[in-house]
Amino acid sequence: MQAKDIMSTTVISISPSASVRHAVAVMLQNRVSGLPVVDDDGRVCGMVTEGDMLLRREIRVSPRIARPIETISEIDLERYIHSNGWCVADVMSRDVIVARPDSEVADISESLQTHRIKRLPIVEGGKLVGIISRRDILRIIVDAPTTVLPKDDDAIRLAIRTRLRSDLGLTSQRVQVFVERGQVIVQGQVDSELKRKAVRALIESLKGAAGYVDRMSVAAI
Repeated sequence: MQAKDIMSTTVISISPSASVRHAVAVMLQNRVSGLPVVDDDGRVCGMVTEGDMLLRREIRVSPRIARPIETISEIDLERYIHSNGWCVADVMSRDVIVARPDSEVADISESLQTHRIKRLPIVEGGKLVGIISRRDILRIIVDAPTTVLPKDDDAIRLAIRTRLRSDLGLTSQRVQVFVERGQVIVQGQVDSELKRKAVRALIESLKGAAGYVDRMSVAAI
């Protein structure tokens, strides 16, 4: 699945010259937690999010204690601009991760997780054409087809043995699978409690089993 299959094409964006107050109003009005910042040529030049607003001067109860000028660093000045600046360009994140319409959703999902971001602009020819949020990706889980087991006991056993080998590397010599009237019984020995739980997760992800009996043991270290 590619970005173009799930991205939102109606994207609410904002100009870097817009006021911070206006950016917050747009986010609240549209119930979004972040906005792509787009310049006059339609190119993404930043992202502004709720997180960028958490250290704003409007939120502080009292101003920070002034320090001698010789102790003020570049980082201090950047933070001051971020919390006191008037326009979006002062508070936005400039290092924006983007993707193309033909980018794989799995890669985008990994980027969201790795960089701890909630949304990712989709660009084509340098121009903003869409956006993908965590929520867009979550919908894939709801809409994904479930693997349905066959009705016959022998076919169920074969399907499970195949998945155990391909997903977890467990052969029939290590773990044995029996099926009685749709109920799955697994016995054998695994290396760890974690692998035992993985076997359970695999079987529970398959629709059609009438039940699951775990008779596995964990090898002593």
